[in-house]
Amino acid sequence: MTAPATARSPWIITALTATTTFLGIFALSSLVASGAWMRTVAAVLLVTAASVIAARMAVRSRIVPTLVGVGVSVVVMIPLFAVDDEGVRKLLPTPSGIGALIRAFRDGVAYAANSPAPAEATRPLIALVCAIAIVLFLVADHLAASWGAVATSGLILLLPWMPAVFLQFRVPVWALLTAVACWLIAMGAARGQVGQHRPPALGAATAATTATILAALLVVPVALGGNGWGAIPRFQTPQRFDTATRLNLALDLRNSLTLNSNARVLTYTSSGRHPDTLRLYALTAFDGNAWTREDTTVSQLPATAGVLWPEPVKGWLASDHQLLTFTVGGLSERNLPLPNVPRTVSVADGWFYDETRDEVATKGSGTKGLQYSVVANLGYFTKADLLTDQAAINAGLGGLDATYTEVPPAVDLARLKSLTSEVTTGAATRYAQALAIQNYLRDTSTFTYDTSVTPKGGDSVAEFLDAKAGYCVQFATTMVMMARTLDIPARLAVGFLGGRPGSDGAYIVEQGDAHAWPELYFPGNGWARFEPTPAVQTGAPPEYADIYAGQVPAGPGNEPLPTAAPGSVPVPTGNNPGSAGNPIATDASGAVPWWSFVVAAIVGAGVIVLVWLRRRAVDARAAAYGPESAWSDLRQRLHEDLRWPLALTPHEAADALSDAVDLRATGFSSTGHDALARLANAVSDHRYAPEGTDAEVSEMFDWSATIASEANVAVADETRGRPARAGGQSAPRRGA
Repeated sequence: MTAPATARSPWIITALTATTTFLGIFALSSLVASGAWMRTVAAVLLVTAASVIAARMAVRSRIVPTLVGVGVSVVVMIPLFAVDDEGVRKLLPTPSGIGALIRAFRDGVAYAANSPAPAEATRPLIALVCAIAIVLFLVADHLAASWGAVATSGLILLLPWMPAVFLQFRVPVWALLTAVACWLIAMGAARGQVGQHRPPALGAATAATTATILAALLVVPVALGGNGWGAIPRFQTPQRFDTATRLNLALDLRNSLTLNSNARVLTYTSSGRHPDTLRLYALTAFDGNAWTREDTTVSQLPATAGVLWPEPVKGWLASDHQLLTFTVGGLSERNLPLPNVPRTVSVADGWFYDETRDEVATKGSGTKGLQYSVVANLGYFTKADLLTDQAAINAGLGGLDATYTEVPPAVDLARLKSLTSEVTTGAATRYAQALAIQNYLRDTSTFTYDTSVTPKGGDSVAEFLDAKAGYCVQFATTMVMMARTLDIPARLAVGFLGGRPGSDGAYIVEQGDAHAWPELYFPGNGWARFEPTPAVQTGAPPEYADIYAGQVPAGPGNEPLPTAAPGSVPVPTGNNPGSAGNPIATDASGAVPWWSFVVAAIVGAGVIVLVWLRRRAVDARAAAYGPESAWSDLRQRLHEDLRWPLALTPHEAADALSDAVDLRATGFSSTGHDALARLANAVSDHRYAPEGTDAEVSEMFDWSATIASEANVAVADETRGRPARAGGQSAPRRGA
């Protein structure tokens, strides 16, 4: 006896679809800060998938399991995300609860549209991501499990990965490969359902499969960041579009910064000279391959509280100041782009100064569309002052935390010390040492600026020194590590070059101006920028660090030469800028505790087991007293010459029986033909149709008795030689 196809593999396809959907959440790791909220999404997906599986086992319908999934997901999400205007959490799916949930979705959309990536996982944002995941799952599952269109469902499951293609984000390789594997397994499981529904047209299935695989091939190089990365076309953003741009902070040295976008991130005017760079972030922690955003205690000093600089500033009033007025376009950050010199800032409320990092940050919506002004002393650092600081250095004054001089174990310290000692031979001061390292790396006869290189080993600094080719992050990182071998406090800065003048006199900073450079500490003056990256990208080094100052033109208007192609760099493994390292509180984000995830898994598994046991009992009863029993009863009643082969389908068996009886003298009457057609239809529906059959069991046994009686009489009459009865005809086919 052939079991109904709906009882076999759709639950496997549903489980695989849910798993693939959840893995798609990892594709958003560059857009939403990861954390405990992912357990929330997993729990909601688990409960929803369990309800869909249970419904599909309980009823033979294509649409009912999907509707059950919609209802269960809403019921589960309301207590997690629905909060009324007074902050009271809703627990039940009442009209007010559903309305509060919809408001959470709207707030999530607004928050996502106005927050820099990776955005903090607030309750509305988690609600939005969770809702999107549920919709993708239910649509993909309906296509795959209800209609057997697993190939087409792959296009739906691919959607979360598309931002990585268009926005050039990295995605976790393991998650991508696991998602593809789950989809392929689901394709294999669907082969067992060919008899359940009419399979999709071969051409459509082939086209869907091909499109999915090709799209996956586009994503894989983005995920791996390896060979082929530079071959992917970059999407140039027209200046008239106000797109969101963000600098990521992990600065993975395994990724070349190849994005050369002309997307305008900000413009500014200056009352005099313009800054060479605009710093956003300062990073200290390096593990040999990547920089991370380390935890620090962030001060809450208002950004407008006087001169902002981590060292006491002398002679501020007597110095030469420049007024810089900024208008931010598509740049979406939680830190202000600022010149790395002493300055005052005039900006809206909500911005504070972090003296440790020398950053102005916010926990609000960020810089997109922001206007602010800065008064800066762009000539603050001078060669004379940096040389004067040597007295304090020799006296051991102005010491900093040891993290600023740490070289990670992954870096070949002995080799780096030997090279640095050789490069700085004869340099008696910190300034002279810094200048020697900078000029060694800027020597284009030794090093080449190249964004196409792809380091593959464990020590990226050593690989760079071997290859003698790289991009700004590698040049800057190497100088930081070389300086640290001399116990010079050093860190990495991330931001933009100073831009180029536009036709209206304002300076234009584009996404392609993204840059990284080293900063070395001089007690009494602070963190001074040096520029080891060759001039092909940066133009001349800072005036105080340029031994050829006044001899090598930087470019028209004294602006740095246009950047060759630095781009966004991978996401930090540490905290979001401005988050102060605080994890998202459970009561604020809607993230459920770990034990709730376990309970949900146990409850979901229990529901599925109970429904499965009930279904087995129903199937066993149907086999003993149902369509299959009536069909078996008919075959047993028939004369042995009329019994059909067990391999035939119900309609094939009915055709064979009708032909065999009609060849006899009397044949079937119209009543017998009708009974045979009805019974064959009922058994076929029971086996293959999602909704099963609505025929009564008693009717089916009556049909069986009528068919067997007429068929056996026909055989007996033929044996006795009676004449044929008028009206004999073939059994009507299904639908006649």
